[in-house]
Amino acid sequence: MAFPTHSLLRKAYRSDLSDTQWSRLKRLVPRPKRRGRPRVNEREVLNGILYVLSTGCRWEDLPHDIKASHQTCNRRLLEYQRRRVWQKMLGALMKEAARRRLLNLKNASHDARVVKSKRGPKARSDLQENTGFAASNATSWWMPRAIP
Repeated sequence: MAFPTHSLLRKAYRSDLSDTQWSRLKRLVPRPKRRGRPRVNEREVLNGILYVLSTGCRWEDLPHDIKASHQTCNRRLLEYQRRRVWQKMLGALMKEAARRRLLNLKNASHDARVVKSKRGPKARSDLQENTGFAASNATSWWMPRAIP
C-alpha cells in the first residue's frame, strides 16, 4: 500500500496530506496574525486533525510524532469550523474534481427530511421495565449466577 509522500521528517500516516494535496490546500488555510506566539506548522496541525477524524481516536491519543499537540489540533479544528475553512476546502476540491471531469452528480440526491419528535413525557406503558434478566440485553457482559 502506498502512503502519501511528504516532506516532513516522520512516519507517514494514511491520513497525511501528500505534497500535492498540501500545495492545493495551503492557500485556503487562514494566515496567522502577525503578533503573538508563532503558530505550529499548519500542515502538521491539519494532518493531526485528519488523523483523529479518520481513525476516530480521542484527541489525547494523537500520535506523539505528529508535531502538534492534541489541544492545538482540537482548537484549530474548532477555528476552521467557525471560519468555514472546511467548506472552502471542500468547494475547492469539488471544483478541481469537476474540472478534471472526475465528479459525476447525475445520480446525486439531497435528503432534507425532518422527523418531528413527540412532545411531552413518555407514557408509563412506553417505558421498558427492568426485568432483572441480563440476558435480555445483548450488549450486557455481566450475567448473574443462580444462587444454589
